[in-house]
Amino acid sequence: MALKDTTHKHILSGDPIDSYCLLEISTDMFGCVSCDGSFVPVNSAWEDTVGFTTLELQNQPWYTFIHPEDRQDARAKIEIIETGERDSVTFENRFQCKDESYKWLKWRAIKPPKKQFCYVVATDISQQKRLEAQLKEGETRFQQLAVKHVQEGDLLHTLMENTPDHIYFKDTESRFIRINRSLADRFGLKNPADAVQKTDFDFFTREHAQQAYQDEQTVIESGKPIEGIQEKETWPDEQDTWASTTKVPIRDREGRIIGTCGISRDITEYYRAQQAVRDSEANWRSLVESVPDIISTITLDYCIEFINRLPPNLGLKPKDMVGKSVFDFLPAEHHERLKEACAKVIETGELATYEVQGLISGFWYASCIGPIQQDGELVGFVMASTNITERKQAEIELQQSEERFRRAVLSAPLPIMIHAENGEVLQISRAWTELTGYTLEDIPTISEWLEQSDREEAEEIEAHFAHLYSSQERVAEGEYVIFTKSGKRQIWEFSSSLLGTLPDKRHLGISMALDITERIKTQKAMQQAKETAEYASRAKSDFLANMSHELRTPLNAIIGFAEILRDELVGEINDEQRECVSDIHISGEHLLEMINDILDLSKIEAGKMVLQLEEFSIVEAVEEVNAIITALAVRKNLELTLDYNRNCEIEADRVKFKQIFYNLLSNAVKFTPEGGKVVTHLEISDTELCAEVIDTGIGISEADQAKLFAPFTQIDTSKSRRYGGTGLGLALTQRLIMLHGGEIRVESHEGKGSNFTFRIPLQQVKQDTDDTGSDDAV
Repeated sequence: MALKDTTHKHILSGDPIDSYCLLEISTDMFGCVSCDGSFVPVNSAWEDTVGFTTLELQNQPWYTFIHPEDRQDARAKIEIIETGERDSVTFENRFQCKDESYKWLKWRAIKPPKKQFCYVVATDISQQKRLEAQLKEGETRFQQLAVKHVQEGDLLHTLMENTPDHIYFKDTESRFIRINRSLADRFGLKNPADAVQKTDFDFFTREHAQQAYQDEQTVIESGKPIEGIQEKETWPDEQDTWASTTKVPIRDREGRIIGTCGISRDITEYYRAQQAVRDSEANWRSLVESVPDIISTITLDYCIEFINRLPPNLGLKPKDMVGKSVFDFLPAEHHERLKEACAKVIETGELATYEVQGLISGFWYASCIGPIQQDGELVGFVMASTNITERKQAEIELQQSEERFRRAVLSAPLPIMIHAENGEVLQISRAWTELTGYTLEDIPTISEWLEQSDREEAEEIEAHFAHLYSSQERVAEGEYVIFTKSGKRQIWEFSSSLLGTLPDKRHLGISMALDITERIKTQKAMQQAKETAEYASRAKSDFLANMSHELRTPLNAIIGFAEILRDELVGEINDEQRECVSDIHISGEHLLEMINDILDLSKIEAGKMVLQLEEFSIVEAVEEVNAIITALAVRKNLELTLDYNRNCEIEADRVKFKQIFYNLLSNAVKFTPEGGKVVTHLEISDTELCAEVIDTGIGISEADQAKLFAPFTQIDTSKSRRYGGTGLGLALTQRLIMLHGGEIRVESHEGKGSNFTFRIPLQQVKQDTDDTGSDDAV
C-alpha cells in the first residue's frame, strides 16, 4: 500500500515522474472531473475494473454512474473542494459497471489551484466492502443480540465463548471490561477475566496500543463507529497478523457513552493474498523490464495495452504504441497469421507460436502468444517476441543456396541424380534426360528406373546405393551397363556421395554418371594395339638377339685370323699388309663391341638380363675402369681425377657396374676437347651410392637432352660423324642402372660441359628369378 499511496501522491502533486508509465501500470483508476460533472478517465484501469471504455465513460456525466443512493453525498464531497472549503476529500460510493452491476470505489479528489476541475483517484474496494459487510453483518447481529438480550447473560456468554472473532468491551479509559474466549486465548490467558482492567499496552507493542487508544477515544468523542480498519497486530508471542476491526460506542439507557465495543476479524490470509498479488505484479514488472525479448499485452480486439521495450533504432517509444492496433505495426500479409494464432489460444487455451516481421524495423520475430485470464475469463493476450532476423536471413540464404544448387544440378553437363535413402528420386539433370530419354516423372524411384533401364546389373547398382547409405561416405566409381528409353546399350561410370540428412532423418545422396561407352571401345582398341606392339617388340628383341649371336661367331673368327696375321704366326707380312690387318682387327673389335651392346640391350628389353650379384669395393672397381680410360685420356692430354668421401662395399653385378662407369667415362673423354678435365665424384651414404661424372666437353642442348637415353639415337649427325658411336651406350647405361634399382639424370650446357649423376642402392632387393644362362644362351 505504501507504493500505491506514493504513486498517487506523485501523480496528483505533479511530481516530474513519467506519469504515463505509472498510470498505465497502476491498478488504480485516474481521471478528471469538471465542475459541470463531465468526466475524463486518464488510464486503462477503468476499463479493466468497470468494463466501460474511455469513450463510453466520457459520453455521460460522472455522477450518472454512481448509485442513486450515493450520488448526493458524492456531489456534496466534490462541492467541498470546488468551494475551496478543503483541498482534498476522501469518500466511498458504489459505481455502476458495464454489466449493470456495482462495485465499491474509494475516491480521493483534489483540486489544483486556479483550475475548473479536480483530479480523482478511485480504488476498487469491493472485496474489502464485502468483507466489511460480512463483518458488519456479524457485528450487527451481535449488537442486535446484545440489545435484544441484554439481560440474557447466558446467550452473551455463549457468543463470547464460541465466536472465532475477537470481541472486547472497554471503558472510556480503554481498559478492558470483558473479552471473549478467542481473544483471551490469543493473549495467552487461561481466563478471559484475567484481562479486566488491563489495556492494549499490556498485550501489544506501544505503537499499536497507542493507535488503538486514539481510535477508541475518537469513537467516544464523536459517538460514531469506526468500521473495517485494516491494522497490523503484533501479539505477545511476537507473531504478526492482520485484522479488520470495527469499533462502536457503548451507551447506557440514557444514551450516554460509557465505553467501546470492538470486533476484530483475522484477515491475515486475505492480506497475504493481496500482498502476493502485489509482489507478483512487481516481479512480473521486474521480469519484463530485464528480459531481452519484447513482452507485450493486447486486448481481444488486438489493441496494444503494454509493451516493455522496442528496438533502439526504431525511433519509437513504448508509449507511442500503447492504445494502437497491433496491425498498425505489421505488414498486411502477416495480419492473418496473428489472427490465427489468437484464435488457437481462444479455442484451446494453450500457447501458440508464429513468426512475424515488423513493418517499421523489418526485423523478424518468433512470437509466443498466451491467454490473460481474469476470474476464469479470457480478457486478452500476452506475447513474447524474440528477434530471429539473423536466423531468418540465414534461412533465406540457405533457400537461395538450395535453389542455386537445384539449378546447378538441373543444368549440369553430366547425368546427375539426387535421391533419398528409401529410393525416392528427387531430381535429375537435363543431361540425364537427354542421355537416357527418361524424365523425372518416368523414374520416381530408383527401383522403377532400374526395372526399365537396367536389365543386366540391377542388383549391382542397388548394392552400390546400399553401400553408400550404410558406409556414409563416398562410394568409388563403378562401371555398369545401362539401357536408355530407346533401348540403346551404354556403359556408365557411376559414383555417389552423401549430401546430408532430410528433415525426416532420411539420408540424401547424389549420384553422377559418365557415359564411357566410346572410351571403353577406344581402350579396347588401344589395348589390342599395345599387345600388338609388345608382340612386335618381343619379336624385334628376339631377332636382334638371335642375329647378334649369329654375327658374333664369324666375327670372332675374323678377329682371331686378323690377330694371327698381325702377329706373323703364318709368315712375315710387309708394312702395307700389317696396316690392312690392323684395320681389319680394329673394325672387328668395334663391330663386336656394338653387337655385344645390342645383345645386352635386347636381353634387358626381353626381361632376360640377370644380374650376377656380389659384394665388392666401390672405389677399387672405379679405379679399375679409370685405369682403362687413362690411356684414352693421355692421348688427348685430359686431366682425369677421382674423389670420394669414403669407401665401402656394394652389392651389385661387378661387370655391369664397371660397364656403367666405362660408358660414362669413355663418353666424357670422347666429347671433351684436348686439355680438358673429366672428374668422377663418389658420395657414399649408409644406403646408396651417388656418382657424378663431370666433364668440360662440348655439352648438350636442352632439346637434345630428352633424346639421350633412347637406343640407336645420336643427338647430332654432324657430331656422330666426327666422334663416332652407335648411340647405344647411354641407353644401355640407363637400363643397367635401373636394373640395379637406381636412376640417372643429366645437367648440361652447350660449350660448358655435362654432369651425369646416378644413384643406386648399396643393397639389392632380393627377388626370385630364374637364371636363363649366360650371354651365349640368348
